[in-house]
Amino acid sequence: MKTVKLIVLTIMPFFLNAQETIGSLKNPLTVLIGTEHRITPIYGATIFSESASFTDIDIQNSGTAFNLGLEYEILKNLSAGFSNSFRYDMIIAPTQENNKGINVGATDYKIIVDYHLYFAYYFKVFSKGDVFVSAGMSFLNTNTSFSVNEVDDIGERYYLSDFSYFANRISIGFRSLKSRVYLGMNFSRTTNYFDTTTSFMIPHIGFCYDLARL
Repeated sequence: MKTVKLIVLTIMPFFLNAQETIGSLKNPLTVLIGTEHRITPIYGATIFSESASFTDIDIQNSGTAFNLGLEYEILKNLSAGFSNSFRYDMIIAPTQENNKGINVGATDYKIIVDYHLYFAYYFKVFSKGDVFVSAGMSFLNTNTSFSVNEVDDIGERYYLSDFSYFANRISIGFRSLKSRVYLGMNFSRTTNYFDTTTSFMIPHIGFCYDLARL
């Protein structure tokens, strides 16, 4: 409880400084377009799951994505946002039937879609720009489903699997006029890549542009 009170007392001055309400803001909805580059993920565990053997974890979770989103100005310095990331990336790596009679077929690529929901707070530090911090949740690696063919003494059967997972997301950046640059990280402990619970972190650096205000 003491920790919660300390957090409230710490952030309260910022909210008191941003008491301009939605009704008095002009064009509170911003359409954002941009790109984001994800660096090779960081993880410590080496006990991989069976699903992880069907792909390349580093390739699947790194690379460049195209971002499209909306950000709604709740208060003068506080906004809520939702965005999608799109990238054409590897679903399954080259695999052959293993000694357990499991096969997932040839290499496959798809358009992978990510969903991000966040809150952002802007600090007026410079006369021509703002420093901002954002935090939220992401649902990553959707549209990564693949089928598995397994043959054993009982017979042959198919089942579906995928590599989607939820992650926390934090970023810090700088906004000047209509442009923003930022760096941050997605981190999760609920991926399907490992048989044990372990941290999975994806650093990222991005750029976005305020396409329109509505």
